[in-house]
Amino acid sequence: MAEENWPVKVYIYDISKGMARSLSQAFIGKQINGVWHTGIVAYGQEYYFGGMGGIESCQPGGTVLGQPDQIEHLGTTQIPKEMFHNYLLELGQSTFRPHDYHLLEHNCNNFSSEVAQFLTGQDIPSHITSLPAEVMSTPLGQMIKPLIDTMSVQPSGGHSVFSQQELNTMSSGSQKVEQAPVPPVQQGKSQQETVPEATAGNSLPGSANSSRSDTSNFDPSSEEETDMYEPYVYTEPIPDLQTLKDKIGSKLTTKNLESLDDMYEYLSLKDKSQWSLGKDHIQSIHTVIGDGRMGDDVRVGVYKLLQALVLFEDFITLLQHEPTEMIKNIVQHYDQLTDTVHTAILKLLTNLTSTQKGQEFVMTESEDESSLSYLTSQFCINCILSDKSEVNNLIATAVYNLCRYQIPEAHQIEIGSAVLECLQRDLSEQTEFSIL
Repeated sequence: MAEENWPVKVYIYDISKGMARSLSQAFIGKQINGVWHTGIVAYGQEYYFGGMGGIESCQPGGTVLGQPDQIEHLGTTQIPKEMFHNYLLELGQSTFRPHDYHLLEHNCNNFSSEVAQFLTGQDIPSHITSLPAEVMSTPLGQMIKPLIDTMSVQPSGGHSVFSQQELNTMSSGSQKVEQAPVPPVQQGKSQQETVPEATAGNSLPGSANSSRSDTSNFDPSSEEETDMYEPYVYTEPIPDLQTLKDKIGSKLTTKNLESLDDMYEYLSLKDKSQWSLGKDHIQSIHTVIGDGRMGDDVRVGVYKLLQALVLFEDFITLLQHEPTEMIKNIVQHYDQLTDTVHTAILKLLTNLTSTQKGQEFVMTESEDESSLSYLTSQFCINCILSDKSEVNNLIATAVYNLCRYQIPEAHQIEIGSAVLECLQRDLSEQTEFSIL
């Protein structure tokens, strides 16, 4: 009876969500295309190694990391699943126990490399296993080594591959499993598989909703390649127009209320060329969000309106030339507002920077400390260093969008330094993952 052939793949994830690619040249003097986590997919499951649960498994792409950035076919194996399980039990008792984990020297990629060779005789891509040595050969790598020594990666969503009885046996150290010999395998040349795209939507970094593609040889100056990495966009419904106007009451002039009507009609049109917004419309928005008589529900409603408007390039053009410098004023007065309004502003910044035109509007290079570029950079730094996890999570989406295109080197260094400082704190898994 012929042996069954099982396909074997390596799933590759960039846990930096593009930030390594954008910031590495400025920080370490080398272009690093990603911070890689890998899992081996075989027998219908994804197997990986982490610093908390040890060897775990899940459905392919089933962790908090979502879908992989890249998939490599390693070949096929004829090793029976039971024999593979015994092999994993051997590893789990010896070299891949949870406390053996080290982010640089003994991590998920070392596990994937060993398992790949056991199953197929093929190794995972060398640029993944050689990355730690590249980073640690730099001055910054040596500087942050004490921090790295304390860190681990264990994507949630998986479960132990071992039964409770096996775990108890492993803990007692009373059983050793003989490593199974490697039977003949059908080896094939490594092939890349295109990962199906997904809509980014209103999700945090690390979720399954962010579309990725092949991350090798990425040129951050290439618009075509940047477009492979979907931006984060919040698509929350804007409030009902009449409800919003009722809450505003007599606090606005008839002209300002008519401007609100215009903006709602603009958003309802499929062909935006039929309608043109102007400086008066910006002024009306500015009046509402700057009026101390307006409650948070009104301000948040108008910010949601703005979140929708900034997704259109002609509205960005309007922002570039309107005299009130509304976006700059929003950033400058952020600290004077409530947490509820803060959330709406952070989502606005994410949407504003989700397009190249919006990102360039925000990040036009200038050494002037009153420039929007400088103020936005400082705003991002303050939010990254905030002690509020929701703020950390939300600013991460905006920073990710900013880094999809070039940003001034000084801002790269300052934002990256804030990320490193933030990671030294005791963060929740979701916050730590979002910041990474």
